[in-house]
Amino acid sequence: MKDKLLTGFLFAAVFLALGSTALATTTWYVNGVSGSNSNTCTSATTACKTIGHAISLAASGDSIGVAAATYKEHLTIGISLKILGSGAKTTILDGSGSIGRVVGISSAAHVTLSGVTITNGNSFVDGGGIINNGVLILLRSAVTGNRTQFPCQPATHCYLRGGGILNRAGASLTIGNSTVSGNHVSITGCSTFYCATLGGGIYNGSTLVLYNSTISGNTASPTGYGSGIYSGGTAIIRNGTLSGNGPAVGAGIYGKATLENSIVTNCGGSVTSNGYNLSSDATCNFTNTGDLNNTNPMLGPLQYNGGQTQTMALPSGSPAVDAGNPSGCTDGLGHLLKTDQRGKPRPDAEETAGCDIGAYEYQGALQAGHCVFVCGSTRCGMLTGYCVGSVNNACRSTYDPAQCPIGQPAGGSGSSCGEAIDTTRTCTP
Repeated sequence: MKDKLLTGFLFAAVFLALGSTALATTTWYVNGVSGSNSNTCTSATTACKTIGHAISLAASGDSIGVAAATYKEHLTIGISLKILGSGAKTTILDGSGSIGRVVGISSAAHVTLSGVTITNGNSFVDGGGIINNGVLILLRSAVTGNRTQFPCQPATHCYLRGGGILNRAGASLTIGNSTVSGNHVSITGCSTFYCATLGGGIYNGSTLVLYNSTISGNTASPTGYGSGIYSGGTAIIRNGTLSGNGPAVGAGIYGKATLENSIVTNCGGSVTSNGYNLSSDATCNFTNTGDLNNTNPMLGPLQYNGGQTQTMALPSGSPAVDAGNPSGCTDGLGHLLKTDQRGKPRPDAEETAGCDIGAYEYQGALQAGHCVFVCGSTRCGMLTGYCVGSVNNACRSTYDPAQCPIGQPAGGSGSSCGEAIDTTRTCTP
């Protein structure tokens, strides 16, 4: 009996040890300035020189922390990894314009790319910047200045896809708080009706979820479809700004997609609305609750407006301001968006009607001393009065005459002044 118990205990111990090993992951470090591929790469002070070398050391489930630098590499990722850059402005994965895409992801891989810029990919086949065959989550990043191009022989049928990103059949792509801009798909030497270029920014052949992101300045020519996005699969777009892309059939987006709280210029194919979208022309023909057609969103140019990626700002007076779903803007995965693409509060502190349409949330100027409701650490925008006196940088939940002089909001539960601090609110400067 004792032998049986001992055997059982030993088996359990071995099982637990194996389980712990299986669950253990490693973080690898890369520094393109001070690192060396002869290092162990297991700390910031012993970092690798290149991302590719770190990938060769990694096991499935590991993470790679990438310091700010420009990395002139072409990466092939065949295992599940998280590659975490130090910010899209400063962590640059640069294809150098040499032949080949910048990042390729295999069908077995689940990959997160965060805080990086993918640029200068140059491919003669589909997918200039990224080609995804697996599961890719792209966060707080930029895909810009990539190109796929091909010379077509006369009287030959040619087509090319995905100047910035190609999401292949069977793959899954999620893009959040990111910008896809200035990417191109082009074919030269085409005979009339023999060529098609699809998805200057993104070609989606499977499943795409995009939120809090900007698609601008992409082109597909000649005979282009979806200079911004071409979706041959299914696409869910929430709080996207698709504007300023080159001429094409469905310049903003072409194909199968469902949009909500989004700004788009020029649609084609089976684009449908889930409500609260703004189209700058009549091509989208949105008919759901809160939709606006033939309406100028008054977007600013693509530029840095705060945050790590470029956006297109909404000015005061834009019809997109406060015109989003009054129940809240979500990411298409069921999560409430509490910030815009830049990380600014969504909705902003002065808004009472709801979040803005598009990737950018207009931040109204707060009057000095206003109190505003907050959700957690994010201001929700409902004005509740003025902070007066020594309120310790917090609003008050019950009325206190000493804190609320005549003419200011006063009385009862929910007013801005009082004796008890309400930790769900804050007093602005």
